[in-house]
Amino acid sequence: MSKPFFSIVLPTYNRAAILPRSIGSVIKQAFKDWEMIIVDDGSTDNTKDVVAGFNDARITYVYQENAERSVARNMGISHSSGEWICFLDSDDEYQPDHFQELAEFIEFHKPLPGLIATGLITQQGKSTQKIDFLTLQKNVIEEIGSKFLIPTQVCVHCTILDKELFDVRYRLWEDTHLWLRIAAHYPVYQIEKYTAIQHIHVHGTVVQGMKKIRLKDVVQYVTAIQDLRDKHAARFEGKLPADYFNQYIDSKYRMYLYQARQNKQLLVASQIWINAWQHHPSWYLFTECPKIALNYLNIGLHAR
Repeated sequence: MSKPFFSIVLPTYNRAAILPRSIGSVIKQAFKDWEMIIVDDGSTDNTKDVVAGFNDARITYVYQENAERSVARNMGISHSSGEWICFLDSDDEYQPDHFQELAEFIEFHKPLPGLIATGLITQQGKSTQKIDFLTLQKNVIEEIGSKFLIPTQVCVHCTILDKELFDVRYRLWEDTHLWLRIAAHYPVYQIEKYTAIQHIHVHGTVVQGMKKIRLKDVVQYVTAIQDLRDKHAARFEGKLPADYFNQYIDSKYRMYLYQARQNKQLLVASQIWINAWQHHPSWYLFTECPKIALNYLNIGLHAR
């Protein structure tokens, strides 16, 4: 049996109700030469039955005890046999021409092993938004760091994922951690077609993470950035400004501090402020200090 052209890695946890949408978007692809590895990360719902209901020989179901999505994606990669490996989050979907566009790009351009990004549409209810493409004429590492790439819009050559995997220590920023490591050593390509859809919903990681800021999430996010700065410094030498990662950390502290203030999370906002000040004292943080108390008293909150 010949190897498929594409492998799709889909990690899932208790998403049986919406899983048919993501799986169905793969079944409906115009390009048929694929396999899909669905990694059930310890679900307690009827995920296994939902997967079995598709009855497609190209779909492999793998169960593991709950270990978070980095472990689940790596598990899916280990079961993959395709030349190019794609990722699909269980609440997202592909447009029907997703693999056709990828296959035509690969056939025409004959790209070296690298990372291919497609365009992304975000959808929240009936509202949709097209996300800016990467500008490859700029520093592509900085482009990925600022614009982000979600797994659903990413396809990576299998030989790269023999060497580079998701860092299992992280459940936040774990995807960008991998994309930046890849971009430092391999080519990055952009297909300017919107073939991936990210669904924004109240149960999603991003929405839940902003609704209530958890200090341990902030620490993990910053720790992942520090890991690239400290343990992978050689990869980025001469490819990024010397203070890039420190400025990146500053920006993430600002993001979390602002949201914690708006949530009126006095203690969490105060601790984030302390951590940010210890990282890099600044006039900005000095002016933020009284806002923490004012927001807690319902003063200076922004409309949502």
